[in-house]
Amino acid sequence: MPSKNLAILLCASSIAVLAQAPQPPSPEQTAKAAANAAFTAETTREKAGDCPNASTTFAINQCLGKEAEITDANYKVFTASLRAMLAAYPSTDPPAQGPTGPEATAETATSAFDAAETAWQAYRKAECNAVDVLWRGGTIVNSMVGYCWLRVTRSRMHELNDAYDPSSHR
Repeated sequence: MPSKNLAILLCASSIAVLAQAPQPPSPEQTAKAAANAAFTAETTREKAGDCPNASTTFAINQCLGKEAEITDANYKVFTASLRAMLAAYPSTDPPAQGPTGPEATAETATSAFDAAETAWQAYRKAECNAVDVLWRGGTIVNSMVGYCWLRVTRSRMHELNDAYDPSSHR
């Protein structure tokens, strides 16, 4: 009988150890972490200032091009992560009816996000094109467009962070 009790004890101990083993993060937790990391990386860069050591127009333009590439990469990770969070949005089936209409579903939330993102991409292009037109003809045009691209993209990241707040999203 002692060996049977020992087997039961070992089995119970194994179950307890397995229950305490860390679970891999959920897709939503992974997306939240990626969104927070991209946002933090970009806001840290934003606070540091762009191209402080560039002293000629050529050097500023080269630097701003590199800065825009990094900002765009952070933006893409950030928005893809927010979209992944929305795709994992919990909902009831069928969606519950609230006082202002049916609750969001993963499908409606991602569809609305995609529509807003498409409209924002067109806005950014038009906004920075207007800056280009204003400064065209001068050597500063590329710098002004580069600063526009960074400003508008970072502003959008702040707007999305406020709206979707990955640190506290359901």
